Amino acid sequence: MKRLNRSLAMGLVGLLATFAVNAQKDGEYHLDQTYTIATNGTLYLDSEDANVNITGSSRTDAHVKIDRVVETRGFSSGRNEFRFDVEDRAGNLYLTERRRGGVTVQVGYSRTDYTINIELPRSVSLKVKGEDDDYIIRNIDGKISIESEDGDIEVIDCHGSDFQFKLEDGDLKVEGGNGAISVDIEDGDVDIRKGNFDRIEMDVQDGSVILETAIADNGIYDIKAEDARVDFVVIKGGGEFLVLKDDGSLRTSSDFETLQESDHRSLVKLAGGNAKIEIRTGDGRVRLSKQ
Repeated sequence: MKRLNRSLAMGLVGLLATFAVNAQKDGEYHLDQTYTIATNGTLYLDSEDANVNITGSSRTDAHVKIDRVVETRGFSSGRNEFRFDVEDRAGNLYLTERRRGGVTVQVGYSRTDYTINIELPRSVSLKVKGEDDDYIIRNIDGKISIESEDGDIEVIDCHGSDFQFKLEDGDLKVEGGNGAISVDIEDGDVDIRKGNFDRIEMDVQDGSVILETAIADNGIYDIKAEDARVDFVVIKGGGEFLVLKDDGSLRTSSDFETLQESDHRSLVKLAGGNAKIEIRTGDGRVRLSKQ
């Protein structure tokens, strides 16, 4: 019986060792390569659970560095496969994350460190889709389109003229920007500073909005903020602000003149331009001011 127990114990140790070896082998992925991309091309990125940094520079190609390390303390059975498919097509670069398999038994602690760092020409555009990713985008002057769930986005010093963001359970921060911006966000906050937008389309549910931008004559500004707080700061320009509200409230600085006022509708004017701004809010609070 003792010999049998000893054999079982040795077998279990061997099994655990096998699990540990497999976890060590399957737990790391590293990519450090340079790829071709046209200076007016588009980077397509599809990933999950990563910290993503994309930076524009004077380089004429794309440098991609991906590091993913899974640290397991304990043991796990099963096998996970992880890789990136990389394709250069018609001057565009496609980076697509691929996963297969799953952990069937896991005992202990598991931690994943996963970063994606990309440096590419400043003039390129971005088409990004992710889940549980956090993004920092710097110095990109092409079109930026990001669709994300359960992640935060920060855009810094990007001077393109077309921005599109769709988020769920995440926050958006934008510093700078021109032209048109579209934001569709649920359960998150929006913070836009130093903007110069002539078209803003925004739909925010259950969050707060800080919007600091110049406004253009004949520009289009449509902001829907359901149960959200809106703080609109005008850097330059003027126009009429129509605020539609249910149980919400409106406050303005002394720069604004009230043209019409009722329980559910307010029309105010800021001298200095002819822009048309419409803000619709349910139970939220709206504050208008001039910088």
